[in-house]
Amino acid sequence: MAEVTRGKLTDRRSRKMVERSFPRPNWASSKFGHVGRPFQEGGLGPDRPAARCSRTNTGAMAEGQFKLPPPPPQPTFRVEKLNPLAMPRNVALTCELTGRPALVQLVTPHITLNFASKEAAMQSWEGILCKIAHIIGTLLAPSTSVGSELERAERARDVMACQVALVALCNEEASRHIVQGHFDLAVPAATYSLRFATAAYGEGKLQLVPAYLYLAEAYLGSTQYKKAEEYLTLANWALLKTSGASNALCSQLRRNFGKLYAAQGRFDEALRQLVDDVYYSSLRVGPEHIDTSGGYYQLANVFYAMNKIESALAMYDKVVDIWYRCLAALLAKDAAHPLSEAKGHAGVEMLKVILARREECAGETYIATGEAHYILGLLLQYCGDPKSAQKHIRTALGIYENQLGPEHHSTKDVARSLVQIEGCVYPSTEELEFPAPADGTVESDLEYKPWPEPALSPEPENVAEHP
Repeated sequence: MAEVTRGKLTDRRSRKMVERSFPRPNWASSKFGHVGRPFQEGGLGPDRPAARCSRTNTGAMAEGQFKLPPPPPQPTFRVEKLNPLAMPRNVALTCELTGRPALVQLVTPHITLNFASKEAAMQSWEGILCKIAHIIGTLLAPSTSVGSELERAERARDVMACQVALVALCNEEASRHIVQGHFDLAVPAATYSLRFATAAYGEGKLQLVPAYLYLAEAYLGSTQYKKAEEYLTLANWALLKTSGASNALCSQLRRNFGKLYAAQGRFDEALRQLVDDVYYSSLRVGPEHIDTSGGYYQLANVFYAMNKIESALAMYDKVVDIWYRCLAALLAKDAAHPLSEAKGHAGVEMLKVILARREECAGETYIATGEAHYILGLLLQYCGDPKSAQKHIRTALGIYENQLGPEHHSTKDVARSLVQIEGCVYPSTEELEFPAPADGTVESDLEYKPWPEPALSPEPENVAEHP
């Protein structure tokens, strides 16, 4: 007879008997048909086994600093067709993304997931699964032992922390895909973010709003307006029933509603939503921040669609001015935080559209067009594309010289920036290797001299990027 102390079995043999009597469920042979199904059914609750992820200590985990294991250097996968006759009776496998009947399987060394088509499986793999398949495989693996109450509680905390870390990773990937214009890849990343967040926090919670917004923005980019409006409505309801919503979430919700209404031709409603977006963004980071410039940019697009050209150009001028102040601080290394890759890419896309609109409305030789070339060139220089930056700044210099003269201080600023970029594009002779002449002598007429730093006239103020 096993000794019982405070309701716990202390005999090892008895504990093993309990484990054999009440085994952990085997998802591979259950009615779900595969390990991926409990994930789809929201089976990532506290009773699920912990992923084999590392954390430094309990204090770091409590603060949300959970370290996910990196993906394999070269992850492998294959897509196989499903055989419906091989499935048990009354078992219908559904797609991880759409919920439709599954026709193929995405097979990896860690987990196998079901999808409706090969295209959906490939998009999910490229969008997010290539970075998290090894994690969710261990997250859903059966536990090797029941463990004590303390061990089960610790395992539940690990699962919760892992889910939160996966939500952050999925949101980051979704944002990156949206900025790059890969909306088909952003949908799987945002979908998995929503599932992990639902498993960690529950249905309809405030923490689900970022995933709703990423899904809405992805569907907006792919012109699926009905789905986008559904997710925006869910996000709006979650914000309405929860007090203390951040200004960042309110701003992003209003901006996406404005973009949706503008795409549907409801311009008056779009303007009201975008005005609210600028208001909430100004409360968070100020009216002269690059995050707020996105609201001005969307307002300008709506005015342009309404054929209010003067109002549109005024908003475009505001966007260009904000980005010039931001780049003045960044290039002078006075900004508190560097510009992220996603925001840099978004700024390039905005300035390209503004440049095209100024060329169309004002002309290619107008001073405002030269200014757009100059600011776009500075941003490309900061983002690590000196050749494209050189092209735009050289065009801006020609416009400034024709309109203002070569002795104007703005023209000199553009000229100094061009000189510095040309020094980056064409390196010094010490960095180049020249073939030796046939007679054995080495001669070169190239002489490199360091170029002065660019002197940008406006003083930077309130341009440090929000962390």
